[in-house]
Amino acid sequence: MVVEEVADPEPAAEEVLVKVRYCGICGSDVSLFAKGVFFLGTTPGHEVSGEVVSLGSDVSGWQPGDRVVVEPSKTCGQCEYCLAGRPELCLQPEGFGMGIRRGAFAQFLTCHHSTLLRVPPGLDLAHAALAEPLSVAVHAVDVSGIEAGQAAVVTGAGPIGLMMADVLAGEGEHLADALLLEDADHHLAAVNRDPSAASLADLVRSEAGLGVHAVFECTGVPEAANPALGLLRPGGIMLVVGHSEKPYTMSSLMVMARELRIEGVFGGGGRFPAALDLLAAGKVRSQEIITRIAPLAETEACLRELNDARNHGKVLIDPWAT
Repeated sequence: MVVEEVADPEPAAEEVLVKVRYCGICGSDVSLFAKGVFFLGTTPGHEVSGEVVSLGSDVSGWQPGDRVVVEPSKTCGQCEYCLAGRPELCLQPEGFGMGIRRGAFAQFLTCHHSTLLRVPPGLDLAHAALAEPLSVAVHAVDVSGIEAGQAAVVTGAGPIGLMMADVLAGEGEHLADALLLEDADHHLAAVNRDPSAASLADLVRSEAGLGVHAVFECTGVPEAANPALGLLRPGGIMLVVGHSEKPYTMSSLMVMARELRIEGVFGGGGRFPAALDLLAAGKVRSQEIITRIAPLAETEACLRELNDARNHGKVLIDPWAT
């Protein structure tokens, strides 16, 4: 990975030029870096907050200095999934930072005007950069169908897992309590409680009787799937949020006999506005989740650090820092 000087991009007619203030390193960035499968010459980065610099000739409604976050993918709005309200499954998305189009590990980014969202007044732009991964958590909770008073378990205490627990616990909108299982040593961390049970299964039995209504699997560790299924009550659902290329092994008998559901969650599903509202309201432990802000020159070192599991938090790149 090389940091180099390039010409500032120019926005096309329907685009906006954004000054990148912060860009988060996503788990997908770490995975692609570790495998060496970034497109040659591409610029990664898609969890971005910044400020509008200039507008293309056909853009209105924005002005220089506006504080924004950017959805990393422009959907077509015409395929069957877009028309069904499932933009995360768009058949013809146009994104940045994951393929050939230049991403946000840079000082400037061009993007289609429709992908911009205003950052609420008073919300720090570093915290606003969490909007993209937080939208995934909001989307997962929506997909689960969980209701207030129902119990859930979140496996994986990385950034997505912590955000998921915050979304679930926020003002009792989705459930009264959430349990968080760290994937490192299977030790329960507290979310509005002080767990003392000897095991997660014991705690679930003591707190939720037949089991929990939903498990949000955020570790991406295949071995975590079957134990997670065992925590569900009959008719429960496991949301697969973490990812792995390795096959998951689970009991088909348990899934069949207890009529369990397994559903994947990809992207934010258009939940950016809700994510920004949660951040602005202080419902997310942003300061705890963000463990490091690094200059652009240290991007590769940060990717290696995250890949080696020496940092389990969210690292932001500040392309203007030295």
